[in-house]
Amino acid sequence: MIITTSLRENESLIARAQELAHELGADYQPRRKLSLAKCLDRFGPFYLLYKDRLSFINSDASELTFHPDTAALRIKAPHDALVSLLGKTPKAILDTTMGLASDSLVMAAAGNQVTALESQDVIFQVVSSGLASYQTDDKQLEKAMRSIKAIKSDSLSFLKSQADHSFDIIYADPMFSETIKESENLQAIKPLANGSRLTEEWLKEAKRAAREKIIIKAHFRDTVFEELGFERQVRPNQKLHYGVMDVSEGH
Repeated sequence: MIITTSLRENESLIARAQELAHELGADYQPRRKLSLAKCLDRFGPFYLLYKDRLSFINSDASELTFHPDTAALRIKAPHDALVSLLGKTPKAILDTTMGLASDSLVMAAAGNQVTALESQDVIFQVVSSGLASYQTDDKQLEKAMRSIKAIKSDSLSFLKSQADHSFDIIYADPMFSETIKESENLQAIKPLANGSRLTEEWLKEAKRAAREKIIIKAHFRDTVFEELGFERQVRPNQKLHYGVMDVSEGH
């Protein structure tokens, strides 16, 4: 894996790219004014460092980058279906499927303490870098970004390492079983993402580690709600539904 810079490079950007290459275990390659297509031909998929963000160029030339647009719109909306399921008091939440961090950001902006897991290295590097450094005039959004604790780990291993009742809420949004036409950034994440379905073993560990509830999100045609025993929250005219499992009894 290599990392190079945008065409608007300077000594500072080159130094940052070299430092990041060391951190990622990647090789730094000078851009030499090569087009993205020529970089792909020469290097294969690669990290691309801009002045204000880290991206990843896939083999099909799609670009994975961090941008909180979707989360920002949801945060400004008067109602969000996920936030309404969390309850009115601040919670300690484990998001076991960080991805582009939209759900993590929405939950954090609502005043919750969010720990977000991402198992795939490229996605983790791009998104965690964005959460730590993305600049915006929206101070609520910026505060939410900086507050998220991003951890590179698969969710089952992490859950197994946690004590009983470690989080108020455990959340999962696995990759969709049905194809949905979405943004360019979601198309860019698909070849990189973990496509594993939730399992009974995952649910067993989530039940043990959660104090209040487990929430999942999936396509409305997905049978995961019924397979694992979640109460489906039907959202009319929406392709994605939430499922809730109350685990508070006896805690």
